[in-house]
Amino acid sequence: MTSRENKVATILFIVGVLSIAVGIISGLYYWSQADFAELGISRARVGWGMVINGAVAGIVFFGFAEIIKLLQGIFNQGEPHIPKAAPTVAEEPALAAANKAKGVPESEKEQIQKFYEAQGRTVEKIELAEKEDFFVVTVDGQKELIELGGFKPVIYPYET
Repeated sequence: MTSRENKVATILFIVGVLSIAVGIISGLYYWSQADFAELGISRARVGWGMVINGAVAGIVFFGFAEIIKLLQGIFNQGEPHIPKAAPTVAEEPALAAANKAKGVPESEKEQIQKFYEAQGRTVEKIELAEKEDFFVVTVDGQKELIELGGFKPVIYPYET
């Protein structure tokens, strides 16, 4: 179950929204109806009490939904992430020549080198791949395809 969404959390979120809506509607109903005129000024207090009660209950349901989402995220971190398919880079001579002419930007070189230094590996060569944010990196004699588009670099197997 590597899905980031959780049905229970979604249902609790919807219940929270409905709780707030019902609290507001019932509070306005008791506050504005003449049927409860014998309550006098406390009619407004009852109405505000129902609005606040609905809001607090809704916030509690929101909290439960967030806790379940966080627990789902923790559960997902324990599972190994297997990419569906490693990105394959097709050889396009014109695009490859244009990329090689540009070269790898210094900021991305530094990011790749820091990433591999943290793993205790040495970078020998960094080349541009045909896809945006992908680089072919030679590390300890092996070529790897690395993506820098996300929050942290992702390594894919390099296929020649």
